[in-house]
Amino acid sequence: MVEAERAADTAIDRLRQQLAEVEAGKRDRIELPKALLRGADLSGLDLTGADLSGANLAEANLTRTVLFGADLSGAALVDATLDEVELSGANLRGAFLHGARGRQAGLGGASLVGADLGDARLPGVSLVDADLEGADLRCASFEDGRLNGAKLSGADATSACLRGADLSGVAMGGGTFDRCDFRGALILEVIDYEHARFIGADIRDVPPLGAQLWKRFVADQNYLAEFRARGRGAEIWYQLWWLTSDCGRSLSRWAAATTIQLLLFGLAYTQLAVDYGAHATALSPYYFSVVTMTTLGYGDVQPASMGAQLVAMLQVILGYIMLGGLLSILSNKMARRAD
Repeated sequence: MVEAERAADTAIDRLRQQLAEVEAGKRDRIELPKALLRGADLSGLDLTGADLSGANLAEANLTRTVLFGADLSGAALVDATLDEVELSGANLRGAFLHGARGRQAGLGGASLVGADLGDARLPGVSLVDADLEGADLRCASFEDGRLNGAKLSGADATSACLRGADLSGVAMGGGTFDRCDFRGALILEVIDYEHARFIGADIRDVPPLGAQLWKRFVADQNYLAEFRARGRGAEIWYQLWWLTSDCGRSLSRWAAATTIQLLLFGLAYTQLAVDYGAHATALSPYYFSVVTMTTLGYGDVQPASMGAQLVAMLQVILGYIMLGGLLSILSNKMARRAD
């Protein structure tokens, strides 16, 4: 314990010395990589561009500290005080900010790739254009924050609070936002949300402008999660539903499933006794498959065996199902979507 305190005192002395040299024009920037500054009071200091990579700043007081463009990659800022700290453009890749506290912190344009901000409390934070790809944001609070254009791809924001935050243009692909609080948040032109998770997310009071498609997606995702949880049978139906139509959202998948059935039945008819009449061609089995699937039944082609009749009956039943599904998907896409 005594040795740690001595090391901290030494690091602080070196910091003060380098600050004096920077002010005197003898040094371009502070260089204290891996410095032990745990619990240090650095409030109000101008550490612009400082190299504090790997430094231990746990429980440090960084109130109104200027760290613009600083290198804090891999640094430990666990439980640090960040009130009005200026970290715009800073490199915080892989940094540990777990449990950090502070109001109006400035992290615009900062790189927080893979950083740990779990349980951080940063109301009013500015994360405009910040890169939080793969960051741990579990139980963090960015209430009333500005995250315009931030990249949250692959981030884990489970149980995070984004209440009242501005999320305009945020990239969400691959992110996890389960049980996240979005109440009152501005969701405008968010990117790649279709590849993110929002199970249990609270989306009450989200302004409707620009958020209707996102809100519908979140509601659908939660409905499907509840449907799958009903048992093994429901899971099997879900997998079939997803495979054939992306749960009723993909017209192209349904068309592909219908085409595959047409080809398979056409192939089956080549092996069965079917009377194609006087104008039989190589296309006749597939022609019969199409008219049977669509239940048109022109009558110029007739199944000539019990096996062929059974297969034709099965295809008629499936044809009604496929056409009904097609109409359902089309009506869903063409009708009004807002709830």
